[in-house]
Amino acid sequence: MTIIKGPTFKICILSERHNFKNILAGKLRMENFDVEFADGGFHLLHLLERFKDEFNMIIFNEDMSDMPAFEIISMIRQTKSKSELPILFISKNDNEEEIYEMVLNGANEYVVQSANYKPIVERAQKYSLLNQKNAA
Repeated sequence: MTIIKGPTFKICILSERHNFKNILAGKLRMENFDVEFADGGFHLLHLLERFKDEFNMIIFNEDMSDMPAFEIISMIRQTKSKSELPILFISKNDNEEEIYEMVLNGANEYVVQSANYKPIVERAQKYSLLNQKNAA
């Protein structure tokens, strides 16, 4: 018997915080998402260039030590639109100005980080469903 597996929804988590990445990846994998990691802005941009259309979503939190978040988002948006590659930005900061700036610079959504990872997983599910509908 052959099992046919449908296309996977691949998410890249960009964070320098290993605990955050590991916990979030575990939660996403429990929902059958394919998850990869990037350790910095340059690393993410390299992965996006090398693997072209392999990633379906980027989730990252805070600025990286090698590049500010708004710069990473701006560089991604030079080649990928919001519908082509959704970006979910997560921050401990609930400052309305920062939220506005991140969305203006190209983040699809902004989530205030808490100990509850459910809002992040729910957004990944939302974009996975949108991706499936657009592929049909």
